[in-house]
Amino acid sequence: MADMYPPSLPPQPPMPPALPPMQPPMPPPGATEPPIPWEQPNFPALEGLYETVKLFLTTPGDAFRRMPVTGELGRPLGYAIILGWVGIIAGQAYNIALRGPMMNLMAPFSQGQQFDMGIGLNIAIMIAAPLLMLVGVFVSAAIIHVFLMMVGGNNAGFSATTRVMCYATSVQILQIVPLCGGLAGGIWAIVLEVIGLAIAHRTTQGKAATAVLLPLVICCVCVAVIIALAGAAILAAIGKVAQ
Repeated sequence: MADMYPPSLPPQPPMPPALPPMQPPMPPPGATEPPIPWEQPNFPALEGLYETVKLFLTTPGDAFRRMPVTGELGRPLGYAIILGWVGIIAGQAYNIALRGPMMNLMAPFSQGQQFDMGIGLNIAIMIAAPLLMLVGVFVSAAIIHVFLMMVGGNNAGFSATTRVMCYATSVQILQIVPLCGGLAGGIWAIVLEVIGLAIAHRTTQGKAATAVLLPLVICCVCVAVIIALAGAAILAAIGKVAQ
């Protein structure tokens, strides 16, 4: 009878818990979708410019996800120069067109003094627009990148920040709209920069917003302090004269 039952097996150690499946690393922006039209070499230039501007103005999240964060900066800088040049020319043209009405409007407050700097300055700004845009992009990118590093949001390097600033100049096309185009473009540029930095550096929008808005706040505070000090000095000078 004992042979009818097999010998009992020794107790087996418990099986280790199953490990969760390994998640693939998050691909960098632009890795799973075709790049933006302006970054595609075979895309027609004018059509690529138009499609890229439309993409950044209407669906900025998709646009920045398709924006390469590495590589040469030639095409992004060229994009910024072209859009900035168009915007500056439009803005200066409106300044020339409205020069007469603005002078008439300011005449009661000028007390006979002329503050007109002439059309030559407007034309000089138009000619120097490419250089102004190039300097402006690098200076603004450097300032914002420093603040992005301060808040711990720098995950892709200075090149990614520069690219974001280049493509945020898409709003310069709004300068074509008279009077309110510049204001709307300035506000939308801040929105684009925050969205772009968050996607390009794979950080939070809070850190991106801090990096964009904090320099503006500091600048406004400095201007307010300078105005307050100048006003106090003028009042003190007037008080001495009155004595």
